[in-house]
Amino acid sequence: MTSPQGQEPEASVELASGSDVGQLRSANEDSCDSLLREDGTRLLLVADGMGGARGGATASQTAVATISEAFETEVSALPSTLLETAIHAANARIFEMAGRDPELEGMGTTIVAFVLDARLRGTVAHVGDSRAYRYRRGRLEPITTDHSVVAEMQRRGLLSADEAAAHPRRNEILRAVGVLPQVEVEIADVNVSAGDRFLLCSDGLTGVVEDDEIAAIVQAEAPDNAVASLIQLANERGGPDNITVQILAIPADEVDGDPEATAPIELSSVGIEAIENKRRLRKHNRRIVSVLAAIAAAVISYFLWQLLQSETTGAIAPESPSQLPDSPSTSSARKGAPRGELDSRTEAARSRDVNMDARDQFEIESERPRRGVPRDGALR
Repeated sequence: MTSPQGQEPEASVELASGSDVGQLRSANEDSCDSLLREDGTRLLLVADGMGGARGGATASQTAVATISEAFETEVSALPSTLLETAIHAANARIFEMAGRDPELEGMGTTIVAFVLDARLRGTVAHVGDSRAYRYRRGRLEPITTDHSVVAEMQRRGLLSADEAAAHPRRNEILRAVGVLPQVEVEIADVNVSAGDRFLLCSDGLTGVVEDDEIAAIVQAEAPDNAVASLIQLANERGGPDNITVQILAIPADEVDGDPEATAPIELSSVGIEAIENKRRLRKHNRRIVSVLAAIAAAVISYFLWQLLQSETTGAIAPESPSQLPDSPSTSSARKGAPRGELDSRTEAARSRDVNMDARDQFEIESERPRRGVPRDGALR
């Protein structure tokens, strides 16, 4: 069941959070929180733990608690400084806990944090593949980029969106809080306008629900209903992971009314490109299947014809060398392509196999570990 966590009662800003264990996990390793200071500054947090049921939950809860504590005590710090310092503190605390308890060894967590001050200035910080989005006038835009093996391969043009979605290393992340003594935090300022809606989530949502589907629900429903609908949709898709969603809605300008009520759904350029790539790939695959089916039918017909010809020829005794059955080499040449063409096709197939092997063995080149952090294990 979904567990709402703190819908704001104030009319000025609507905020709703929910977290669900999903359909396949026995425990919820996600954590989230939202806080409001007296000066009007808000904090939203989503963390996705890893390292086993106990380790993952401990890591995500520790990260959320540490950052929340810093938010409430370091009131004079700039949001960017606050978030970076707090996430580093959470990293040190989780790493130290894992070192003291063998059952927690290798635990870690993603984190995505969004701070909105009273003057509607936003700051986002994240580590890992939990995401933050901004929805504005029908346009859904990610304001974080995943720190993952597959996302890096996509950025380098080595994978399409469809290939990334099914890649066997899609659950490996390049950064996590608490796995190593130090962690690199990505921080950015975020433009905020009246009518904007911000969504933070774990990959239990984005792993099974497309961006255009998220946009449609965020536009159509109030934050609390949208959170429930998104979690329900992820569960209907199989709920393979824990699902956590937060939505913050900035009130629309009264002069302009609510532009979100009628704005057409439009994805960011990244989202549009991903969807168009999927459509082109599906169309391309359908063409390939049709061509292969036609080739297969032609090949089968050809060999059936050859078989019939052989049976017919075999029923007549040869009377001269010209009527003798072809030698194996002659028969092969007649039934298929010339040997030179066969050799070139074989070499091309071998080249494709080598390229595929090299692609599967791709290792991210960076100062971070050459392999990612699998969600069920430690760094390798």
